[in-house]
Amino acid sequence: MGRGGGRRRGAPARTLVKPILLLATGAVAGVVLWRVLMLEPPPARVGVERLTDHDRHALDGLLHERSVRP
Repeated sequence: MGRGGGRRRGAPARTLVKPILLLATGAVAGVVLWRVLMLEPPPARVGVERLTDHDRHALDGLLHERSVRP
């Protein structure tokens, strides 16, 4: 009287697959999030003003005057 047609002992496959799938999904999401936050350069800001050398020099002069005066 062996184990011919009886039920298989042990955990069903779905109880092993779901935790592994969740772990793998979390690992992939973590790697993608880390890559986006740490490795990708920040997007360029739209509408940032760029000063010419002459304007930068004039602005530095004005700021220096204001910092010298009380």
